[in-house]
Amino acid sequence: MSRFAIRSNLAVLAIVAASSGFAAGSAMAAPPPPADGGPAAMHEGHRGGGFHKGMRDGLLIPGLGPVSKAQVAELKLDAKQEALFKTAQDSQRSLHEAMRAAGGKRHELLKAQLDSGKLDPRALIDQSEKRRDAFEPQAKQVRDQWLAVWDSLNDTQRAQVTKIVKEREARMAERHAKMEGRADGKGHPGMRGADGRPGTPPPPPAAGDVPPPPPPAAPQAN
Repeated sequence: MSRFAIRSNLAVLAIVAASSGFAAGSAMAAPPPPADGGPAAMHEGHRGGGFHKGMRDGLLIPGLGPVSKAQVAELKLDAKQEALFKTAQDSQRSLHEAMRAAGGKRHELLKAQLDSGKLDPRALIDQSEKRRDAFEPQAKQVRDQWLAVWDSLNDTQRAQVTKIVKEREARMAERHAKMEGRADGKGHPGMRGADGRPGTPPPPPAAGDVPPPPPPAAPQAN
């Protein structure tokens, strides 16, 4: 899958997420790509490639985040739930395709600016904002269809989803703690603690422990 296709999918999910009011700490809580669609947006799309692959046939619960295809199978949806699930999936794909087509217009505008030698970032931002506003009603419709799937789940299925979200949040917290630990040792990459992990340099010796300087050398006779 191309980087542009991945970014388009992430943009769709970001708009749905924004209209869903996802919690800041959830897996789908990443902010929407920047309005200018610049390098930061490309970076977000690249980082989200693995997520997109897992969600291709999965379930997106607004406010809670993604449920993978394998996890959906464990929910054992009945016929009515499967129908709601398929409706939401089809709408999600339609939104993706529409946004992907619209995203090509930004590249055309940027190319025209580059060809003319006159860059206009405000025009690019304005176009991106108009595109976001244009797709917001459709994104809200997709959100409501995903919520309809959630509303159809029974107590047992909701308990399964609760377990999925709880385990995911625990993994995220663990990864975050590891990242902070690595960041703490960045300033002194050569220093290692007793456990072999990056650490801080040892403190300087106390004043009384520093040996006195050697006496000056005697002048040599001519």
